[in-house]
Amino acid sequence: MKMTNLVWPFVLLTAFPACTEIGLDYRKEEGTVVIAPDWSAFACPASACYRFYAAGSEEAAYEGEDASAESFSLVLPVGGYHLLAYNTDARGVAFTGLEHRSKAEVCLTSEAQPGGIYSWSVDNVEVPLRSAVQHTPVPRSLVRQMVLHFRVTGMEEAMVLEGRLNGVYPSVFLLSGSPSAESVAAAPETNTKFAATLAPVEARDALPAYMASADVRLLGLLSPEFGACYDCRLHLQVGNATGETYGATVDMNKTVTDIINSYEGELPLDKTIEVSVGINLLNTVLTAAVKGWTEGSGEGEVGIY
Repeated sequence: MKMTNLVWPFVLLTAFPACTEIGLDYRKEEGTVVIAPDWSAFACPASACYRFYAAGSEEAAYEGEDASAESFSLVLPVGGYHLLAYNTDARGVAFTGLEHRSKAEVCLTSEAQPGGIYSWSVDNVEVPLRSAVQHTPVPRSLVRQMVLHFRVTGMEEAMVLEGRLNGVYPSVFLLSGSPSAESVAAAPETNTKFAATLAPVEARDALPAYMASADVRLLGLLSPEFGACYDCRLHLQVGNATGETYGATVDMNKTVTDIINSYEGELPLDKTIEVSVGINLLNTVLTAAVKGWTEGSGEGEVGIY
């Protein structure tokens, strides 16, 4: 019995005397893409979302959520892609239509002003086989800015100024920064709010005077075409130390039309437009009017008035 038990290992060893080891290559046909945006013109945001769309298709194929806005890498199947990316730490906005590259939008979620919003893209990303490729897109800001300068006279102890402006685009496309037809149609009824604290200034006469400046950040402003398209208004509320509040409305049709016509049909992205507004209280009636606007050194008339 012992001899019988020893035979089986011997048979197993001699039955296959020449086994050959075959190496199998299980490596996939993939490559790495590295995206390192050039943030030299802006402060780098805290986080971003990267979406890759297969070449020849508008539909998203791969995405990286809550990634670093400074640099991002992803392993993808070999092939061609389009990239669309945006920062995800902006306040007061939501992102929609992301399944299709050309329809992806950033939308205001309230009348509050949006935070910094940027998008960056690469039209052709070719992922190499078992290698890496890097792209350095330049982000674009999607938020435009105006500064409103106010001078209040005729009111004792003026303290707080609040306002809202209509004609604001409620959304723009991430890829182009332009509004959709729906956004344009909704702009006349879309408002943005602002507030500022008034401070006393030296006046040229005995009347009290107070000044304040308010930043107005928006996705864009529709031209009222001197009022033919819609009625653009600046609605103001000024309060004093005793709690009394007075309201006034400013006709912005000519001012906004002039500004937009001066910059090829849209509020500029790379320049801050400054508008000065005079406000006066007389016999409990508050009146206000635009005194001028400027880019900083060349348009309109801004100064002490």
